[in-house]
Amino acid sequence: MIADEAPSRARKRIGETPNDGLNRPLLMVAVLAALGVAIVTAIVVMHPYLPEDALIERDVQSTNWGPLALTFPVFTWIGDAKGAVAEAIVFAGVLVFNRRAWRVPIAAAVTGVWYQVLSHLILRPRPTTAQVLQVTEHPGASSFPSGHTIFVATLMTVVMLCFGYRFLPGWARPAGWVLVAMTVVACAISRMETGAHWPTDVLAAVLITIAWIALVMSVRWISDGVLRTDSR
Repeated sequence: MIADEAPSRARKRIGETPNDGLNRPLLMVAVLAALGVAIVTAIVVMHPYLPEDALIERDVQSTNWGPLALTFPVFTWIGDAKGAVAEAIVFAGVLVFNRRAWRVPIAAAVTGVWYQVLSHLILRPRPTTAQVLQVTEHPGASSFPSGHTIFVATLMTVVMLCFGYRFLPGWARPAGWVLVAMTVVACAISRMETGAHWPTDVLAAVLITIAWIALVMSVRWISDGVLRTDSR
């Protein structure tokens, strides 16, 4: 009887029901974030230029970000093939230090596919100096969504899930998620600061990442290696 109760307690701890292959709360997060992506995408398709976007971006560019600005070149630098190298390093680290979680980085990497699909379907012009205060970076692809932000948000989330949940005690994990959020926000600000993206580009990127990774983690076959590491 005790043996039967233990799996039940484990399922209850992470928001699952018996004989259910899905984590329902995470699935709901995925649905809500995907709805947000759909709304932002529809707005951008109907109105490629939004005065509110330009206003926010000018405010961002006129703000003195202090020491935070020192991180901005890093987010620009990591955006090309170096990003693939970073992903490979993280995956190798997962295989060495937390092999149970190997499915997570593979599934999460599909956010890059979503970027490719959306950036080819929605050809949104990037900001110009007539609309914002400065444009110091001139990528050639569509502005929507922000590929850099998707990459950084995905990478940081995978690092937290695969290494944070493996090595951090439970009480320290909220601090880990705060660090993830701060890094993503810094990346989003940097993409607007350089004039490479509109605010709605980075908002969509964050929502895409949340939607996909929440969907991935809602599947127990994938997430068990992370969410149940404490029960090993």
